[in-house]
Amino acid sequence: MTMGLVAGLIREVFLAHLFGTSHEIEVFRVAFGLPSILSESLGISFVSVLVPILLADREASRLQRPIWTTSLLAGLVFLVGVLTMPLQARILAPGIVGEQRTALISAGMLCWGMFLLSILSLPLRAFMSVNGRLWPGASAAFWRSGGFVLALGALVFAGEELVAGTAAWAALLAGMSVLAIHVLALGVDGRRQVGSVLKAGPPSTGTARLLTALALVLGMQLILSGGRLLDRMVASTMAAGSLAAIEYSYAFLLAVAAIVGTSANIFLAPRIGRAFKETGRLPARYWKAVAAVAAAGALAGLMLAALAVPVVRLVLEHGTFGPDDTALTVRVLRLHALALGPLILSLVLTQVLILSGRQRWMVPIAGIKLAVKAVGLWLLLQAGMGLEGIALSLGVAEVGMAITLALILRRHVQGSPQ
Repeated sequence: MTMGLVAGLIREVFLAHLFGTSHEIEVFRVAFGLPSILSESLGISFVSVLVPILLADREASRLQRPIWTTSLLAGLVFLVGVLTMPLQARILAPGIVGEQRTALISAGMLCWGMFLLSILSLPLRAFMSVNGRLWPGASAAFWRSGGFVLALGALVFAGEELVAGTAAWAALLAGMSVLAIHVLALGVDGRRQVGSVLKAGPPSTGTARLLTALALVLGMQLILSGGRLLDRMVASTMAAGSLAAIEYSYAFLLAVAAIVGTSANIFLAPRIGRAFKETGRLPARYWKAVAAVAAAGALAGLMLAALAVPVVRLVLEHGTFGPDDTALTVRVLRLHALALGPLILSLVLTQVLILSGRQRWMVPIAGIKLAVKAVGLWLLLQAGMGLEGIALSLGVAEVGMAITLALILRRHVQGSPQ
């Protein structure tokens, strides 16, 4: 996880150095956005669905359903993504027009290729996890970001133009690196089993239920990513650099959230899971621990807001990224950072909900969060807040999700008095 975060930070620094907050980086951000969000967020969810199937079936052909079903869904999403890129460009970035929209469509098609290659690695990741080999899956984020930096650096060194298409080719090569490392990590026996499954063709039965489960996960992630897509949509109609500043700010925010939230889950998740298994309830001390984690996140957010200027200068202000770009990014980051406490609280409460066995609530919760985001963003824009309104709407959405999660958990997961 740490290597992935470091590689992701290096990717942002490299993009800032090369592109600053230019129109080219904004075109690439929109093209890369949806395929990237889905390829990253579907990893844990898909593996969680596939692992029980692999554990339940010890036959040599147990890989057949996971590989073929995942490939079918990934292929369908890839085709829809590529064929609808003109529509995506009009809806997701109405402010990008003319030749830049044409470049956006072309770059988006390449980025959907990155999505396809990343998703094809997930059955292999689940197979290795079942066999106790965790590192290839754990390193996926590192290879996705690190491979991107290496590929983009090589393309620039070879004399390619600093345009959105060059970055999109780097994203496609990064997707290839993710799949390649999983194939190599399988070993000779693993590759032989995968080859046998591919030669045997798709299974005749048993795929509909798995396909439905994976499609539901995909739909939920699309809803959860809707807020960030709304941000890009609105920012594309604002002054040049607005969309890029939002994305750079998100990189800082999500890195801190990942460190605090994931560290808390590593400590709390096994204990909370054990409490649910033994009593069916969540003792009061764990609610206090969740509140403490949220408070730590809020404090980290305040510190990030206070240190926004030196942090952005130290990390990003190099090469093409100048003082004006720093000032624009800081405007967003200071307000984004205020959402860190609610964001981390939502992450931890989501984990509690999953551990309680009530995953079915995730789709309506995601829908409520998107509705709160849309209404909050509209009201802030109507108040004339512009770029600051987009930044503040993140906190509104996360507070809405945290309250929704808390109400559902209070109703269905009563704490014990101990």
